[in-house]
Amino acid sequence: MRNQFGNQFNDSGFDIWSAAPELSASQTDLESVLPRLHALSLRTHQWVTVIGARREVIEQLVAAGISRTRIRWVHGRNQDEREWATEQALLAGTSSLVLSWLGDMSPRMQQRLKMASKVSHTHSFVFNDLPSLPPLH
Repeated sequence: MRNQFGNQFNDSGFDIWSAAPELSASQTDLESVLPRLHALSLRTHQWVTVIGARREVIEQLVAAGISRTRIRWVHGRNQDEREWATEQALLAGTSSLVLSWLGDMSPRMQQRLKMASKVSHTHSFVFNDLPSLPPLH
């Protein structure tokens, strides 16, 4: 089963078994992978964990057919918290998908996330564009 998905996603430039740099994407790329995210979410009854995304991303996932009751949304106040939450979500093995919005990551953190994804067999997508926060005033 793993090879079937690996081939499907490698054709589109995504390596779903790692959080390697080639997996990084922009917000516009989220729209292009929504059908695949929906298909992956249907394969199990586990969480779809979303880390560091805006509310609009959650609405896009729901509009794509992913059940709102299966989405676990983690904010994270800063880069370190989002990286930690991503690693923990991958290692926990309770999510079918982990979608993270992270800024620039160190090579060490990229390797940690890649290994966590491989160990847990959790599909992971890392997006580089951080959500913009609305002004406080």
